[in-house]
Amino acid sequence: MKHTLLLSLLTGFCLSLTAATVSRYNGSRIYWDARTPVTVFSGGGYARLIELQDHRLLACCESGGIKISFSSDKGASWTTPTVIAPNPSGVPNCVPDLIQLSDGTIIVAYNPRPTSPYSPERHFGIRLRRSTDGGRTWSDEIFVYDADYTFENGCWEPSMLQLPSGELQLYFADESPYTSSGEQQISLCRSFDGGLTWSAPKRVSFRSGYRDGMPVPVLLSDGKTIAVAIEDNGWSGIGDFLPTTVRTTLNNNWSGNFYVSATSPQRDRSINYTYCPTATGGAPYLRVLPGGETVMSHQSKYGDGDNHKMYVYVGNRQAKDFKAMSKPFQQGTTKNCMWNSLAVIDTGIVVAVGGLDGKIVIVKGYPKNQFQAPYASQVIDGRIDTPCTYYNRTARQVPMGCETGTFSYADFSYDREKLYAVCLVYRQHPSSAEPFPDGINLYVDSKGASTNLPVGSSYRISLLPDATLQTSRGNGRGWVEAELPGLQAASVVGASNYRLEVAIPWTAIGLDEAPVGGNLSVNLEVLSGDGTQQLVERIPDASPLQPATWVPLQLIASDPTPLPTLRTEAGPHTTYDLQGRPVPATGMSHGIFVTNGKKTLR
Repeated sequence: MKHTLLLSLLTGFCLSLTAATVSRYNGSRIYWDARTPVTVFSGGGYARLIELQDHRLLACCESGGIKISFSSDKGASWTTPTVIAPNPSGVPNCVPDLIQLSDGTIIVAYNPRPTSPYSPERHFGIRLRRSTDGGRTWSDEIFVYDADYTFENGCWEPSMLQLPSGELQLYFADESPYTSSGEQQISLCRSFDGGLTWSAPKRVSFRSGYRDGMPVPVLLSDGKTIAVAIEDNGWSGIGDFLPTTVRTTLNNNWSGNFYVSATSPQRDRSINYTYCPTATGGAPYLRVLPGGETVMSHQSKYGDGDNHKMYVYVGNRQAKDFKAMSKPFQQGTTKNCMWNSLAVIDTGIVVAVGGLDGKIVIVKGYPKNQFQAPYASQVIDGRIDTPCTYYNRTARQVPMGCETGTFSYADFSYDREKLYAVCLVYRQHPSSAEPFPDGINLYVDSKGASTNLPVGSSYRISLLPDATLQTSRGNGRGWVEAELPGLQAASVVGASNYRLEVAIPWTAIGLDEAPVGGNLSVNLEVLSGDGTQQLVERIPDASPLQPATWVPLQLIASDPTPLPTLRTEAGPHTTYDLQGRPVPATGMSHGIFVTNGKKTLR
């Protein structure tokens, strides 16, 4: 077997350290399928999106007024945008927000922002329009609030929440109480008749001397807590905005004189900086997943280049401990992604809504706290046939690629004898050039070790596009080269991608049988290199040297009767693309197969 070094920085020993037991990583991570983003609006900003009760998607943005568009296929295609709130002369309508009430009424709130030169008859304010027929027709404009008429004392960014009682709340950033300073608070107006009439504003969050801004409220899954994501530029030593949450109980509901001050325990920085960098920036957005976890986004210049990126985190059920930081959009170092938002649709798919270089674009993300493998034997030939017996029907359970732009999909299955993994990498010219080739690193811990360094149950399998293998095992300090008897691998290289498939005998990783119901964890890295440099795509928060951070792999119990062979190496097969469409056989140029280190070309 030819052994090839895929990532030299991972093969060195941590001689001064030995593995220690630590807490296992807890929580979901989002896997973005961002290879083919969808454009919703060809121009505009501050877009928002919701799923309606009839399962259509509704999106809005500011673009020569407030525009809306519908999708009946979960975001794959969109209707021609229509303007529901045109701009009056000299007063652009901006920053819309969407909500559908429990009775089906749809409300779009927005923020009139007068242009200079300012005049007393044109105020910054909050307005809305209602639809009671599913978005076909819209009411006249309804008044909510007016701030001052100058930019320095305006109001900004409405966002709505309906409580179980039916009370409708509208939060916004408000400078008008502070005409002699640059301070800003978060204000709240209430409606008890479905948005027809509104209360006077009430302060709910204020840090003296600073600017709380851009609120987004949610009711947490406990049904007892209102949490509001805001941007806060008052944290000591930061000197910029940071995503922050403020909160109250549903019983309190911002009653009396209560508000969240600078020192209140109800103000929380929220990000887990053990896993995440201090990525300063504003425009936060908060949503709740069906299982109770929370997701939050914001924009930041963190990372390479001086452009704004959209970052997304996963938090716990209390809207705290946000980690698993990821970028939904692959935008390089020249494109800006600003004034973004999130939506949760269907059974828990997260939709990132990005203002990407003047267009409104969406991609979907899939929150997972584990991967799953069905009981299904595979022929190791690097191809995906129909019916596919990996977890996903097109073998794309794990999408990756937003950091490096090398998009990939991975999936798993198992049987009595082996664990199977497949990875499809979209790379037009895969390279095997040393010392920085293309390839993947697949990590498996047969006991789901809770350690901060690789141990005896930890294994690394490195694969090049030509199916060349390198295998390693943990020794409590790092990785050492180790033979894994019976390992099989195959590759198929196409015109614009390559696919790697591997079978790992349970006995090769120290197990007598498939650990159904037991502990098993995996990790994956996708490497793209050209012989002179190498980019590495990683699962959020999953460190190759820390098995405690790897992703649990659940083996789905099944009747272990022998399954029919679905394909043969010599017989015809059909390969499918990511949408499940057949790909002509000419799309694959050659296949390489490795068994016990012996390579053949077919």
